[in-house]
Amino acid sequence: MSTDVKKVLLSDDNKTPSKKPMNKASRAILAGVSLSVVATFSVCSVLYVERSTATLISQNENSSMLGRVKDLLPEEAKVKGTQISCYQIKANADIGHNQKFFVSSLDNKILGYVLSYSTNQGYSDPLVMICGFDKDKNVYKADIQFSTETPGLGDKVDRNHGNFLDQFTGHNLNDSDWEVKKYGGDFDYITGSTVTSRATVIATSKALKALNEIELNKLPKCKVY
Repeated sequence: MSTDVKKVLLSDDNKTPSKKPMNKASRAILAGVSLSVVATFSVCSVLYVERSTATLISQNENSSMLGRVKDLLPEEAKVKGTQISCYQIKANADIGHNQKFFVSSLDNKILGYVLSYSTNQGYSDPLVMICGFDKDKNVYKADIQFSTETPGLGDKVDRNHGNFLDQFTGHNLNDSDWEVKKYGGDFDYITGSTVTSRATVIATSKALKALNEIELNKLPKCKVY
């Protein structure tokens, strides 16, 4: 290669612009922006997942509750076409706070009720019950919804351990003395579990009292899935 050609090539190489290295400040800014974008995306993803999960849990809980409500309603309150409405009882001296009240109806005619209620008269608090009633407000089926009663003692009233609660079926507020026989009432009690037995009897009588005093038009509604 001639000397003149080499000079031309070297001259062209020198004219090629070189990339200036990014200074520390620019790199720091770029890194900060990237981290902010990633963090924002991560937070949004977590919030979306939490919200979706919370919604799913809520729907599952309500679905499970609806199944239980139907189990507690009399057959005539579960015929095709019936509608179940949910109401929130925020505070009531007889049944406690934040209780649910369900009403089964067809063509604006009430066919049955389900009411949750709690008591602090058991061995362990709270003892939360739930009960279905027919259209005339007679007990159809009572059950334990939540209990921390001592295994082998207080939990004997639970349906998993026997049919103690069946003795309430067919009774209403005024046709019985809602007390255990040990204290002069009409209802049996379980030996070794008198306290819890008595708690369920008295709590159910108070639930009947509340049921007879409820004014639907004054209660806020809740969702039923």
